[in-house]
Amino acid sequence: MTDGKWRVTASRYVHKDRWIAVRADDCVTDEGAVVAPYYVLDYPDWVEIIALDAADNVLLVKQYRHGLGGMSIELPAGGMEPADADPLQAARRELLEETGCAGVLTLVGETRANAGTHSNRTHIVLACQVAKVAEPKDDPTERIERLWVPAAEALRMALAGELTVGMQVASLLRGLAQAGVASISLANPARS
Repeated sequence: MTDGKWRVTASRYVHKDRWIAVRADDCVTDEGAVVAPYYVLDYPDWVEIIALDAADNVLLVKQYRHGLGGMSIELPAGGMEPADADPLQAARRELLEETGCAGVLTLVGETRANAGTHSNRTHIVLACQVAKVAEPKDDPTERIERLWVPAAEALRMALAGELTVGMQVASLLRGLAQAGVASISLANPARS
């Protein structure tokens, strides 16, 4: 029995800058099939923050997203920078920069944006007792509108497709469950 892993016989970067690296790997599957090139997107790790105030309202951000070509309602989030010691430090920085808020942070876990082609991890961070402590950083490339909504409304928005980033929907569900604000149960356990 093999472990199923592919063997990389050659690897080269097709493009690399501070935002993304596109890697072309020549691979051989454990059964001997050649897959070449196989493209991998190397991004820095990301953090997504489920920020709750004292009344369990969720902090969302609305901003223009060029890939979408329009406005998107999302969780506060961002890429980890080389100076970030860990995901909690990155989340603390992103929350303060984007929203001017701070709180008590806990690491919930991690996910992958797309395990088939992305090498990075997405760290899910729960921020409780969040309050505004400063003005957000003035960044002309990020004009962010802050929205506080009750946790039930954030959950409704996620299920209705109003939150446009799929991995953030998963992070929101995990964060709200971790905080004890929401629970997930089967509607009809007999059907499982």
